Amino acid sequence: MKLVPSIALLFACALHAAEELPVVPRIESVGLFKNGVAVVRASFEAKQAGSYRWEDLPRSIHGSFWVESDGVVSVRATTRMVAEPAAGPTGQLQRDLAGQTLTVRLKKGSEGGESPVISGKVWTLPEQPAKKTWDSAFSSPPNPWLSVTQGARMELPVSTGNFLVLEGERGRQFVDLGSIASFSVDGEETPATRKVEKPVMVFEVAEPPKDGGRVRISYLARGLAWAPSYRLDLKEGGKLAIRRSAVVRNELIVLQDTEVQLISGFPNIEFAHVDSALWGGATLAAFFQQLGQPAGSGVGAASQQLVMYNSMAPTAAATLPDFQEKGAGDDLYYESVGKRSLEPGDSLSLELPAAETKCERVVEWVVTDPRDGRGHYLSRSEKEGNEPWDALKFTNPFDFPLTTTPVVITEAGRFRGQSLSQWVNPGQSTCLRVTKALSLQTRSTEMEEEGQREVVWVGGNDYRRTKVKGTLELHNFRNKEVTLDIRAGFSGEMLESEGKPVTRLRTEGVTSVNPQRELAWTIKLAAGEEKTVTYRYSVWWISRRKKNGLRL
Repeated sequence: MKLVPSIALLFACALHAAEELPVVPRIESVGLFKNGVAVVRASFEAKQAGSYRWEDLPRSIHGSFWVESDGVVSVRATTRMVAEPAAGPTGQLQRDLAGQTLTVRLKKGSEGGESPVISGKVWTLPEQPAKKTWDSAFSSPPNPWLSVTQGARMELPVSTGNFLVLEGERGRQFVDLGSIASFSVDGEETPATRKVEKPVMVFEVAEPPKDGGRVRISYLARGLAWAPSYRLDLKEGGKLAIRRSAVVRNELIVLQDTEVQLISGFPNIEFAHVDSALWGGATLAAFFQQLGQPAGSGVGAASQQLVMYNSMAPTAAATLPDFQEKGAGDDLYYESVGKRSLEPGDSLSLELPAAETKCERVVEWVVTDPRDGRGHYLSRSEKEGNEPWDALKFTNPFDFPLTTTPVVITEAGRFRGQSLSQWVNPGQSTCLRVTKALSLQTRSTEMEEEGQREVVWVGGNDYRRTKVKGTLELHNFRNKEVTLDIRAGFSGEMLESEGKPVTRLRTEGVTSVNPQRELAWTIKLAAGEEKTVTYRYSVWWISRRKKNGLRL
């Protein structure tokens, strides 16, 4: 007996499927990063040797899919004809009514008379598995315009054209769709399922695991994220209540009584933009194209927003160490929020543990360095604003870090401001701006002092050394005392200053001729008080530059 190739393929798929036991791995836990990448752990029961078929494949990240089992298990990604719920009517009668017995009434002819009636069973179109061809001409360098599905093509589907094919006692009848006046379905219901070809993952268990016969798997995938937010409530007596919340967004997989863990930190996920070759939609052309792209190029706009939220580079984490719920390791913190159930598309808002701490209200005034590394004054567009801000100074009271997140600040139930809190370690102090201090008048000026300018030849350029006097003017129009935290940047060597400020080097100036420094004062200013603070420094600035070996 010779089988038609497509029928033979269907028979082989059905034979494989009969030998395989379908399984749905239980999602035991998910660990959520803020950039949309999640650590997924799942398992299924395999108490005896055999083949186990997983039909809903994860789109895992390259290099992250692992079988964590003490048994002997191998994994194969392939395709199978599997049963799926039948789709609703599509308007294609041959497919919608396949297998049904119809009574068809045709339109009357031009001579009139009774309308002809035909009965028969609607012929079922044969399933046609996709035939794939593979593009082995991998571009080098990768072509950024290649589609993820490049190289996989499906032939034209089987069709009966403009005819409805019925099977009756006289064989097949081809009825022109345009000649049908009406029809009725005789008795039989529409099939509840249909056979479709789907990518599947087959686990070949040669030796069952000893751990209760459960095969455990873990992988990284995109589609789960959490977004934190904090609220700071100002209390009397210098107290500050810190409330924490998180929104969990699921666009990946059904979670049913799944342990959800929120991960804070900056892990490295070098291949977050590369799909695993085990994924059903993978092709080698797309795989090598993604490998050739810079990390983070495929995370999407939504993920990039979460990444910015996390104050980190576009993608983040690697393989899967066995973290615990608390602590998890240096600079990576897991916080469990218990078992949760979420459908894809669901979002969940959670209240996290809160705490109180002491806080200090200050006015923060940051005076930016007016010069560049060559000693030249910056243009007005290059300078940042130098306005003073009311701010809160407090210490993290939790035994875990405060992550990067937006913060709403309230007092007596009234909104005061919103700020961005950066990563704050346990016991570390931070300062958040609340609102612009409009009732304090501040002004910063610099003036070059008269005198002889010293000229030095450095690296082929003429530098002139000059001395500068900086002045900070403060006026408190409030009816109460304020504490000012002032930081003034400058480029050069410190000569003298009032008020004994703390002087420190700024890291951004390590390659410039002038050391880039910062002065820091803490000044008490009484109600209505005015004060002036001065400082002096020397700076080198380029007067002539070398070009093509010549002085200009």
